[in-house]
Amino acid sequence: MAIPRGHMPELNHGHHHPEGHIPPSDLHKEKRLLGFKPLHVILGALVLVAILIIYLLLIARAGY
Repeated sequence: MAIPRGHMPELNHGHHHPEGHIPPSDLHKEKRLLGFKPLHVILGALVLVAILIIYLLLIARAGY
């Protein structure tokens, strides 16, 4: 049986991926900001702000 032009066999669905390669549709199922989850970015920012506030309080206490 001949395969009609423009139609691929059902096995590969027209995608040519080497072994072990993940199709791009599976890579970004959730939104990411610079490669991190938004929640992690927010938590990291809060930690940095907390450290900055503690640092400034320690400087103010020391009298500088």
